[in-house]
Amino acid sequence: MLILPLHKPLNLSTLPLVTVLLVLINIYVFFAWQAGDEQKVQAAQDWYQQSGLAEYELPVYEKHLRMTAQGDALAELESIPAGQRGRYVGMATLSDVAFQRALESGGLFESEDEQAAWAPLRREYQAQLDQVFTLRHILRSSEWSPRRLLSAAFLHGSVMHLLGNMLFLVVLGLLLEGALGGWRFLGLYLLGAMGSSVASVLWRWGEVGGGLGASGAIAAVMGAFCVVWGMRPVRFFYWFGVIFDYVRAPAIWLLPLWLGWEVFNLLTNDEAGIGFDAHAGGLICGALLGGVLVLGRQTREDYMADDSEVAVDDQRWEQAQYYMGRLENAAAERVLSALAVEQPQRLDIALARYRVAANAGNSAEMRARAADVLRLDADDASALAAQRGIVKHLLADGGVAELAQPAFECCLKAGWLQEAEAVWEQAIQLAAEMQAQGWLRLALRHGEAHAHAQRRRLLELLQQRFSTTPQAGKARFLLENE
Repeated sequence: MLILPLHKPLNLSTLPLVTVLLVLINIYVFFAWQAGDEQKVQAAQDWYQQSGLAEYELPVYEKHLRMTAQGDALAELESIPAGQRGRYVGMATLSDVAFQRALESGGLFESEDEQAAWAPLRREYQAQLDQVFTLRHILRSSEWSPRRLLSAAFLHGSVMHLLGNMLFLVVLGLLLEGALGGWRFLGLYLLGAMGSSVASVLWRWGEVGGGLGASGAIAAVMGAFCVVWGMRPVRFFYWFGVIFDYVRAPAIWLLPLWLGWEVFNLLTNDEAGIGFDAHAGGLICGALLGGVLVLGRQTREDYMADDSEVAVDDQRWEQAQYYMGRLENAAAERVLSALAVEQPQRLDIALARYRVAANAGNSAEMRARAADVLRLDADDASALAAQRGIVKHLLADGGVAELAQPAFECCLKAGWLQEAEAVWEQAIQLAAEMQAQGWLRLALRHGEAHAHAQRRRLLELLQQRFSTTPQAGKARFLLENE
């Protein structure tokens, strides 16, 4: 499941500076300070084996598992070939706080001589591990460390882990930092990171392991976004399996969806190696912090106001209308283009620019402006009628091919399935897999509308025209399971 708010454009006027700073810090930490950690851990593990330290710690680790009634861990250890158990112990105990404390107490060794021989080897091994930046800052289960509660939120396990988190941070930071201001957003982010880590430690107390990543802090941003934006309709993208689309809904509706998804996975998919506990804790923490900010009137209502409701106090809109009435197209376009930069989500401005291009007889400019109109959300009947009129004009004029993608998306969103099919018939310049995906989506929309005959017809068409694509396989499956 993927739900991603995409409500405001990212440009110089909306650039979230604190969000960008946090992204840069996360990138710097990963590439400057975590770089080489895998090699350092591997070198330490090689030394662990070659020095003979593994021979001392393997039997005491087995003893520790028996004393602490960790039957599953003991069974896993015993399932490993004898020659590989020492290396397994070295890796398994990197974040095992209870075992490390038991070693320090000395109670696991059979004799003082054995402990005396072990101690210098362990000090050398620990000195090597202390050179691993990630191990010094990772959140360790069953350990209360305020420093690690925060520092772990700036670590990542891989490049893809980093990129995924930073994408969500930018998208959500754009909406929340603008609504709160930079300092409040930074405070919420850091408190959310701590809160998600606390939730993870409490949930994992008594277990062995560690956690890292910005996703808990980002989950707090998600929770705060839902509460701060509240009942305001926001535009978001959703993806469930083969179903994906854009829709507008109150921001607060996303909170139970996001939280329910994390709790469901926490209870049913705990072996996935993903911090669902931190995610759920971050969402709750962020929602509570967002509620405090809303109650304290610490939000920027002007930023969250719908762009279509923003008044233009310098009379430029009226001036543009005046120029359009006199067919002074160049002057009207100059005014409208400036307004479009400042308020890119206003459909009335985009429509006015389309009409100016039509009045001027500039077909290339008309197509560009038509694409702008079709990509925007229509919130009333007149705006929908204007978009539908543009689609019909493009179909009648034979100019829809190069605008097939935005025209198709607009028709699907509005439920104009007949026009959507006519548009997609002309999308032959697109890649075969993209065309197939469009036909599959259109067939599924017919199914949602209970037009089962149309659904079957389009699924069969998809099979015939694009038989080698993955979508054809999905179509075949759907037809066989009707």
